[in-house]
Amino acid sequence: MSGSTPQTKFCLGSNDRIWLYVPLPSHTMYADENHPLLQSYVDTVLQGCLEWGGERMAEEFISTTGGWSCFYLNDCTSSRRPWLFRKQYHLIDQLLSKHSQLTNYGDRRHPEEFAMLGSALNQRMKGTWSIPRRNPNFTGREHELAEIQSRFSSQDMGGSQRIVVKVEVAGMGGVGKSCLVTEYCYRHFPSEYGLVVWLNAETVDTLVTDYRQLLADLANIDADMDKNTDELVGEVKSRLFRSNVPWLLVSDNIENHDLLEKFVPRGAGTKGHVLVTTRHMEVESGIDSSGTLSLGCLTLPDAIELLRRSAGSHNMEGPSNAAAAEELSERLGNLPLALSMASAYMRQCDVQCSEYLDRYTASEKNGQSLLRHGKLQDYSLTVASSLSLILPKIEEVNQTASEVLHLLSFLGPDMITKLLLRHLLNAKKNVDKNLADKKLKATTKNQISTNFPLLCCGLILGGTALMLPAIHGRRAGTFGVLTITATSILFLSRGIANNDNLWDKPETAAMPLQRISSVSGSFSAFEYEQSDLSWDILKSFSLLSVKEGKGSVHRLLQQAMRSCQSEEEKLYYLTVCVDFLCKVWTFKPEQNDSWKESLQVLEHVKSVVAHSQECHFDAKYTLKISQLSKEAGVLSAMALNAFIEAHASLDLSLKLLETNLENKPEFRQARAETLHELSKVHRYQGQYDDAHRCLMDSLGLNNADDCLSADTLHELGILEVKKHNLDSAASFLQKSLEIRRSLDDTHTDQINTNSAASSTLHQLAAIHVARKPPSLEKAKALLQEALSLSRQIGQRAATLKQLARVTIRQGFLDQAESYLGQALELYLELYGDNKLHINIAAVKFQQGALAVQREQLDDAWCCFYECLRIRRHVYAYAASSEDANPIHLEVSCVLHELGSVGFAQKRFSQSMEMLKAERIILEKVEESSTPSERIFQARFTNLTWTIKCAKKMGDNASATLFSNERMTMKKNTGHKSKENRHHLHSDSVTLQQKAMRCRLLARKFAQEKTDSTIYHEELLTSLEELLEEIRIASSGPMKQSAIQFRDTLLLWVDKPGRRSPILTACDNLRDVLRAHGVQVNDSISSKKISHSC
Repeated sequence: MSGSTPQTKFCLGSNDRIWLYVPLPSHTMYADENHPLLQSYVDTVLQGCLEWGGERMAEEFISTTGGWSCFYLNDCTSSRRPWLFRKQYHLIDQLLSKHSQLTNYGDRRHPEEFAMLGSALNQRMKGTWSIPRRNPNFTGREHELAEIQSRFSSQDMGGSQRIVVKVEVAGMGGVGKSCLVTEYCYRHFPSEYGLVVWLNAETVDTLVTDYRQLLADLANIDADMDKNTDELVGEVKSRLFRSNVPWLLVSDNIENHDLLEKFVPRGAGTKGHVLVTTRHMEVESGIDSSGTLSLGCLTLPDAIELLRRSAGSHNMEGPSNAAAAEELSERLGNLPLALSMASAYMRQCDVQCSEYLDRYTASEKNGQSLLRHGKLQDYSLTVASSLSLILPKIEEVNQTASEVLHLLSFLGPDMITKLLLRHLLNAKKNVDKNLADKKLKATTKNQISTNFPLLCCGLILGGTALMLPAIHGRRAGTFGVLTITATSILFLSRGIANNDNLWDKPETAAMPLQRISSVSGSFSAFEYEQSDLSWDILKSFSLLSVKEGKGSVHRLLQQAMRSCQSEEEKLYYLTVCVDFLCKVWTFKPEQNDSWKESLQVLEHVKSVVAHSQECHFDAKYTLKISQLSKEAGVLSAMALNAFIEAHASLDLSLKLLETNLENKPEFRQARAETLHELSKVHRYQGQYDDAHRCLMDSLGLNNADDCLSADTLHELGILEVKKHNLDSAASFLQKSLEIRRSLDDTHTDQINTNSAASSTLHQLAAIHVARKPPSLEKAKALLQEALSLSRQIGQRAATLKQLARVTIRQGFLDQAESYLGQALELYLELYGDNKLHINIAAVKFQQGALAVQREQLDDAWCCFYECLRIRRHVYAYAASSEDANPIHLEVSCVLHELGSVGFAQKRFSQSMEMLKAERIILEKVEESSTPSERIFQARFTNLTWTIKCAKKMGDNASATLFSNERMTMKKNTGHKSKENRHHLHSDSVTLQQKAMRCRLLARKFAQEKTDSTIYHEELLTSLEELLEEIRIASSGPMKQSAIQFRDTLLLWVDKPGRRSPILTACDNLRDVLRAHGVQVNDSISSKKISHSC
């Protein structure tokens, strides 16, 4: 160690001794008004630093020394003339001023100033009082902290006397208002404030108690004995007003904003700030206000970080815990209170986040939330206890606002508008009226039952009196007439005073969901007024956060509201919500204009349907709710490509229909429609077997040749196209077209019929394109006919896209470009902001193919890559955390095209990257599904391109390796084909025999006269035997073909026009039997089955 200044040069050796001054603990008190920090002492130390180490050492001493205080006395002789007695005063004061935030240089006072600071309270009016303990796990909120400081700074004014500036932090209970303000206090004391006081401002009593304690603690004044409330408050306000110390007054959890006028001074000596936390949004105040800061929940990253800090890093390690933390944060709505409670549970019980999520999910299902455990430090109010304080206040102010809050607890948390509140109030009015009418009818019935004995007595008495004239004369007869008349009047006046019908009519069959077009003029003045009042009240209590005219309610607030409702109340509120949705839900798949409006209501529909499972509705409402859920699933699939959500909505619709009323015609029809829509979702996801099963179940529920049957046959045709069973597909599609054309105009909407026929023509054209060789002219003619029938945007776009595909293959590239441009414009118009749609990806794929034909490789690469980006988004559900791409054939196709384009551009490394990604997908698809010719060909083609790319890159070793793999793959496929044929031949002989016999009977049955039933019973018996064999047979193509054959026969066996589809099914089964080595002779005479060697 050595000194380096010119004045002092020294060097300490190993034997030299250094003395350190360490005061005793009893002498380490902080400075106060009676023991201030003295400038003379500071000068002595700093002069020594300047002498031995120069300015750098003096500055280092200042910055590394603690215990600086605002009680700072300039005690030097002639302190106002420092040049007389203070050495190097200019440099010392300059350094102290430079670090004024640390040294409190601005608080240094000359002796007379220090002595005249005022009374004991003013002398002690520094430091902190009653601030809560700082949260060591405080996370995020940097923007909000900066915003508070900015609002204070923007309102501060110069001059000798300053106004008091107020900033208000508003938010629902548990959002972290107090925690945020606590952090602000610690960050800005003592650098900005010499005094920080924390007051409990819930009531007048809590404020008075805190003021009395403040005087007692800071001024040793027995306020309880000496002063009444007004004098106490006046003294504190006066001394704050005269204080020369910058102060911050925190009014925590204030309920009545008028209290600020009473308890806060109107000015301050240097700087006076008031920071308020509240659940109310108050605009007017007696203090100049810089506005209210509305505090929402944490962002998702900050919520996850709070969990990590609070629960302990050991409970958050690993990818499974990271994923669980994200899901848990979203489930808890990123609410700090709930997150802190969950992390406390994890820490106290030593439970990892993934395990806690499982427990939380289970506890929510059985109604015992894990969030109800224990008491948490820094969180005295849970969401439920906050509600218990707020709800009575809301009910006192406006009962309608309370009812609206109950209704909102069943809707989605977001997209709440004033128009929505008006619709809710309108639906509530109608439900209340219906309930009142039912109650009146019930009362009428009860009165009739009660007065029935009186009626009987009156009639008997009157009848007896009528018989008396023969014995006693006319007076008795008159008495009898009067008796009957009086009895009738009394009975009728009680029974039908307010109702024209004495008895309830039997409940009619539930009608389909009816939508009522709503206009602003349909609302009453009451609904306008109460919706505005409810909006403002819920907003003022921070229960509704509003941004750009759209409100949000926290999920945990909704959960707390529902938990305090009885079963009868839940049923009532859900009934109102269902009627509300039936009015505002305008979705119709064929009307594209309804999509955008319906998307605004979609989350509300899903939420109400989910909660409706908790109540028991009658048949009418069950059908309404089921249809809402079904249509929500259709919209999710069509507009959003959200197939998982669509599947869930459709499954829920089916579950709602599984009641003791499910055999009613309306319920059977509803199930058939939902199964039909569910089959489409399965098809979109490539789950063809599941789609086929849903369609067969739908046909089994609907025996009529109506629009639904035609739609279902159309879907069966599409499925067969996907599986490359072109003859079977054509049969189903042709039958669908025949049914549509046979329906008269009185049973169908001609526009919708034409639209459906257009779709079928489109699919028939696709079959002609897929055949070998393709019939492109026939396909083009069918597509043009389909285009002439279609009036729907999406359908026209799909037809134009298919026309482009045909014309590309014909070589008419300019025409194809025009078709694709029109298709893309229509899709963009249809989907609006949702540009990541599967149909847009399909257009981009075709545009890429067109660019390849024109050798515009850069354009091709851009189109294919955009297609890949969209498909990655759409099929993201098929990707695990380890997969770079979704495991889906649609993704592998576009990767292959990118690989081939990259190869043509001589960008071989990029080409190889795409081909390797394609290979990974194909291998995983093959592992998870039954091997097919399509997957084999795709893998074989991929290897061929990979070999070419490796050779171009000069990687001959990899090229040889890939070549050997392709050769082995080809050989193994040949061996497997023979082995499979022999295996299927030996293991499924019985199934083949049963299928062959059934096929023979089916051909005989199809070729007999329509009214003949010679083979009918025998065929049904054979089908039952085939089913028994199918159940015990091993999985494979033979079993799958037998299932499809049996399903088709059961579908058509009792229908007219059965000949063609049954014979087609027989032909398909024949092809499979022959592929398995069975010789089939299509003669009507019975022959034994023989096998080829």
